[in-house]
Amino acid sequence: MTENLRIIHKKLGYLARMQTDLQHSIGKMASPLRKIQLGDIAGMTPDERETVSAFTTRFATYQEQIGKTMRSIAIEEESATTPFGAILALMEKLGILDSGEKWKELRELRNLVSHEYEDDPDELFQVLNKLVENAPYLTAIHERIQDFVTQAYPAAS
Repeated sequence: MTENLRIIHKKLGYLARMQTDLQHSIGKMASPLRKIQLGDIAGMTPDERETVSAFTTRFATYQEQIGKTMRSIAIEEESATTPFGAILALMEKLGILDSGEKWKELRELRNLVSHEYEDDPDELFQVLNKLVENAPYLTAIHERIQDFVTQAYPAAS
């Protein structure tokens, strides 16, 4: 097994834990989302604020680590790794991504979360709700990566 394959397998282990943590956070988002939707950001409890913070951090970290794993696969496939669009194109070709554009949209959405929306609960609700709705898409990419690695590198799995 090459060093890069060891790295890929290690990243897959990390991704499995991150997926579990993200799902846990999603399960706790109903109450904070409801308050944000009603415009009651000030009425959120410290636990609800912590839940939102954990969710957004976990979503961002999960997506970032999926991206790093895709980069490692590109290296293993002896494909271009810069710009990142080349990796996205390879992932589409390999059947891991449906659309590189969808990936970019999620990255932009994830980046929006870093802005403060205390004065615009509607915008905050829209962004957070879209992240919750798109978490299964990240999980599907993760699962496709796992399947690809198992099939493409059977001796290493």
